[in-house]
Amino acid sequence: MSMTKNKWVLAGIDGSELSNSVIDYAIWLTKKGPTPLNLLHTIEHSHHSEHVHHEGNLTPNIKEHLLDELSDEERMESKQLIADGKKILNDARNKAESAGVVDLIAKQRHGTLPEALIDLQSQVAIIVIGSKGQDHTGEEKGLGTQLEDAIRVATKPIFIAKSRFKKPKKLMFAYNGSPTSLKALNLLKREALIHKGLEIHVVSVSKNLQQARNLIEDAEEVLKEAGIASTVQALSGDTLSLLTQYQKVNNIDITMMGAFSHSKLHGFIFGSFTTRMLLESETQFLLVR
Repeated sequence: MSMTKNKWVLAGIDGSELSNSVIDYAIWLTKKGPTPLNLLHTIEHSHHSEHVHHEGNLTPNIKEHLLDELSDEERMESKQLIADGKKILNDARNKAESAGVVDLIAKQRHGTLPEALIDLQSQVAIIVIGSKGQDHTGEEKGLGTQLEDAIRVATKPIFIAKSRFKKPKKLMFAYNGSPTSLKALNLLKREALIHKGLEIHVVSVSKNLQQARNLIEDAEEVLKEAGIASTVQALSGDTLSLLTQYQKVNNIDITMMGAFSHSKLHGFIFGSFTTRMLLESETQFLLVR
C-alpha cells in the first residue's frame, strides 16, 4: 500500500527564514500526491524571569509575591507565543490556499518538534522541516538545535529545506547498501510522491570500485522493476567529497539517503556522516531512517 493513502504532508514551521521554503516545498509535495497538507507550529516554553531571586533570603510574604509575579510573566509569555504562532499559521494557510491547496489543516501545539513528530507521524506520509530555525537566524551555515532529534525520531521520510524554493528537477540517491539505504531504495521505487517528475541519479561510493559497481547494479535493477529510469554512477574515494562534487557538477536539487545509521554516542565520538553531508551540501535533503 502506498504511504500516501489518506496520509498528510506535515510541514513544521516556526516563522524563521526557512519557513517560507518549508511551506513551498510542502506545497510542491502535496500537489505531486495529491496529498493533504498539515501545517504545524510548536510552542516550546523556555521562560526566564527578568528578575534574579535569592530564594534563601526571602520572607514567606515576599516569596509568595515573587511566585505570583513569575506566574504572571509566564502567562504573558504564553499568550504572546500563542498569538505569534497563530499569525505564522494564518500566513502559511493563506500562502497554501493561494497556491491552490484545498485539503489542508493548520495546528498549533505545545512542546518540542520531536515530541510532536512522535505523536503525529502515524498519520503522516512525509515530514518537511527547515535545516535551521529561529535560533540560527542570519547564519549562512549551521543546523537547528532540534534537527538531529527530529530526524532520529522520524519513522517517515523527512524532507529538509536548506534554501529558497526552486522547483526540483533532479534527485540524487546516495546508495551504500546499508539497511537504511535499502529502505530508502524501496521507498524510492514504491512512492510516486518521491520520484514523480524527477530525473533520478543513483550514486554509490566505496573504497573498492567494484563493490560500488555491484551496489549500483543492484539499485538500478530494483528501480527498473518499477519502470523508473535512472542515471547511475559508481565512484571510489572519499564519500563526502565525491558526493558533494557530484551534486554540484550535475546540478542536483535533492539528495536522498539513509540517515543516522549509528547511535548518537557513535556520532558524538566519530562525527555523523549525515550531519557532515547536511552541513557541506547545498541541496535539499530527503532522509530515511
